[in-house]
Order: sequence, then C-alpha cells, then structure tokens
Amino acid sequence: MTCCGLNDALQSKWVADITEMMAEGPLVIMRLDKIRKAIIASPETLLWFSKNRMELEMLQLEFFNRKSQCDIEKRLIEILTEVEQRMLSEGSGFLHDLYDLYARIIK
Repeated sequence: MTCCGLNDALQSKWVADITEMMAEGPLVIMRLDKIRKAIIASPETLLWFSKNRMELEMLQLEFFNRKSQCDIEKRLIEILTEVEQRMLSEGSGFLHDLYDLYARIIK
C-alpha cells in the first residue's frame, strides 16, 4: 500500500475494510448493488442455478473418483499379468485366472 502512495490513515481504512469483508465471508457479495438486486428480484432462479451447480460439482467429483478407480484397476491387472507371465515362463503352477493369482498373492 505504501508503494501506491496511500497515507497512513487511508491504509488503515483499507485494512479495516478488507478485514471486515473477510469476516463477512460469502455475504460480502451482497454489497454489490446489481447482484443484490438480482438475488432479491429472482430468488427462485438463483436457487435453481445453485442446485444445478451443486449437482454438477457432485457429478464431477464422482466422475474423478470413478476414473481413479478405473486407473487403479487397470494397473492392478497390468501387475497381475506381468506376474502371471513370469510364473508361466518359469514353469510355475497352474493358474485359473488373474483373480485366482491375486488371491494367492494377497493371502
């Protein structure tokens, strides 16, 4: 603030205003006249938008969660396939499938 040429009194006012706005949190947006009028004029629209946005956010989180699960499963299969190939090349015992191999390794 000093670099901008603000004097001590003005700096103190800015710090007080910013601190107050931070304490208000999301309600600080109500200070903006056009937004406040839009919220008051059509609360149903804002509620509808808010609901849809929240659902989109939840779907996005679910998508990323499932995608990571698919990546984990893909890597699991890669590892089991490598182990299976090595076992077969070294003449190890008979395997029914990858899940059988997984059970043998984990237990």
